[in-house]
Amino acid sequence: MDGLKHGASRAVLLWAIALAGPGMLAGDAVAQDRAPEASPPKAEGPAVLDALMVEGTPQARYDSRLSDVGSRLNNDITEIPRTIDVIPEQLLQDQHAREMEEVYRYFPNVVNNDGYGGTREDYIIRGFRRRDDVYRNGVRLKSNSRIDPSTIESIQIIKGPVSDIGQMTPGGLVNITTKKPSWTARNHLETNFDSYGERQAMFDSTGPLSESFAYRIVGSAESSDSFRDDTLVQRQFLAPTLSWIGADGASVTVGYEFSKDKRPLDRGFITYPTGGGRRAVADVARSTRYDAGFTKRDSTYHQGEVDVAIPLRSDRWMLEGKLFYNHERTDEIHTEVRSIQSNGLLVRRVEGNDDRNLDTFFGRLQTRGEFEALLPVKVATGIEYRRQKESWINYTGADQVGGTVANPASWRLIDNSARPTARTARRVEQTDFGPFVQADIALLPTVTLTLGGRYELSKGSARVENLLGRGTTVGSYPVDRNLTKTAGVMWKAMEDVSFFANYADTFQPHNFYNGDTQVFPAEKGRQYEVGSKLNLMGERLFMTAALFDIKQSNVVESSNGVAVLTGGQRSRGAELSVVGNPVEGWNIRAAVGYVDAELESVDRTIDGNRPTNVPTHNASLWSSYEFKDPSSPLVGLGLGAGVTLVGNRYGDAQHSFELGSYTLVDTGVWYYIPIGEKKVRLDLGVKNLTDKSYLTASGGTYRVSAGAPRTVYGGVSFDF
Repeated sequence: MDGLKHGASRAVLLWAIALAGPGMLAGDAVAQDRAPEASPPKAEGPAVLDALMVEGTPQARYDSRLSDVGSRLNNDITEIPRTIDVIPEQLLQDQHAREMEEVYRYFPNVVNNDGYGGTREDYIIRGFRRRDDVYRNGVRLKSNSRIDPSTIESIQIIKGPVSDIGQMTPGGLVNITTKKPSWTARNHLETNFDSYGERQAMFDSTGPLSESFAYRIVGSAESSDSFRDDTLVQRQFLAPTLSWIGADGASVTVGYEFSKDKRPLDRGFITYPTGGGRRAVADVARSTRYDAGFTKRDSTYHQGEVDVAIPLRSDRWMLEGKLFYNHERTDEIHTEVRSIQSNGLLVRRVEGNDDRNLDTFFGRLQTRGEFEALLPVKVATGIEYRRQKESWINYTGADQVGGTVANPASWRLIDNSARPTARTARRVEQTDFGPFVQADIALLPTVTLTLGGRYELSKGSARVENLLGRGTTVGSYPVDRNLTKTAGVMWKAMEDVSFFANYADTFQPHNFYNGDTQVFPAEKGRQYEVGSKLNLMGERLFMTAALFDIKQSNVVESSNGVAVLTGGQRSRGAELSVVGNPVEGWNIRAAVGYVDAELESVDRTIDGNRPTNVPTHNASLWSSYEFKDPSSPLVGLGLGAGVTLVGNRYGDAQHSFELGSYTLVDTGVWYYIPIGEKKVRLDLGVKNLTDKSYLTASGGTYRVSAGAPRTVYGGVSFDF
């Protein structure tokens, strides 16, 4: 701990120098801007959002250019020298997206992953699987639960490392921006249903309480069946938020979020051997479960968040702070297929986790502003602290033999968890702390240099205690110090054409969640990227194209049952995305991605292989048209259709079986009925129109997730 304190002291000193430097340089600029007799700048009034049009929705339905991460300087994504994709709430509504996994496939080089039996958010970006974290309003957050789409304002995919964030997977990250209060009053009620038993309702109310205060309350409740046998999803969600804006421009936003999510942990299909080291996925009905009917997973979390912004000396400088706390409680029981006997019978066992408590505390203090130092400079610098504790009891039951691949007879399985063969108490703690800085330097009117870095200290420990016998294993990694850095250039070659290039690196300490307390050096990653951003048709269309090269080292794998360091992984590829509204009423999102990813391993059986679940290519297109002409009898009618294509993937690192490729077609229609200043929206659509049978992801030999069949959905919403 002394090492952490000494390192922390040096980190604070570095941060203080970084913080004071631009502030002192800004002093002269501020003095020049304000003459002694000048009056204070007028405070900005509360933010006012455009009201929804009675005859439909805003013109640019799917084009959002704001991101909470990727730039701490609140830049538009057209000014950031890296690839960032943003999907706003409107697209989620038009596509009837009920889970985040339905959204990932509309991003280039992003695909779904197993997600611990469908109970957690999981994805792969540019060939790299996320570790534990999804970002929420710019905060790295481990979670054992799903994200309720009711809370989402927008989803951002940031490609490649963000060095001033520090720890992350080198492929990139997903950030969720949640809904915030508005000074424009709006109330929204909505209900959704589908042909497999979805039953969901939500409300969203926001508006001013006074000139200084505004509120927002979002809530939802769901009790939905699925195309899978014995799969009932029940969840409740509530998120009240309050914002205050002072006369001098200072602001405070306080939010709370509650979620209760109950669903089975569904391991999906299994594979069986076909000879020569090859396997095949079981050819059974899409509803078939190899899990017992008593399988369940309950997760409840409480989150609190405070954001503060205070003007410093002038409206060109802000002091900003953020505090975040999350407490999550999870209990689960499920069954796992262990093997297939020579006589064809399945060997399964009951497994689970009791009393899983996860606590995360996060704090950030930063200053942001601009000044002249020979060249115009915009800078953000600050310090972040994060502490995470997780404890749980893991257990396994005795093996149970019965059922076959074609007829699993899962109803015969019994819950023998009260008489476990193994039961361990586990505890993992992780602490991260470090200063960061990001600066945009205007080298020329058309050329901007972006520099960023972070000096982070991290520490972790684990304890595994055998509760059925004797023995406790303890492991920890000492204070680890890492400097991550980035450099990027944005060149505005023409008014609507920009070119960019960047380099960034990252690291990630190894975790202890597999029960192995051995200490390994942190994973290292870096990316080179070049690309172009274009505004076309008078900014009605925005296009991003990029080439990238990413490398990761110090990856740990299990070789013959022993954890060892491998060479890592490398991914090279390209992607293109287009978003906008070419003509009034017509909106479009299109993307195509290609990635050449391969493992670099000491295990010759997988060295050079493509990573699990990673396709070489994916593509998507979603287009909608809404009649806007008030004189048209079809005004308020909207039509949408989308196609997503995912290439072939392997189900394991050994390439013993394939998941295949698939193409999905979705369609939707909606109609707005104006009732004075209010409006009702009716939705009807079909997902997987062609009823394509497909596999979404593999979690291993006996964990293959099945895709949903043709599903008819509907919805009714009321805005007032």
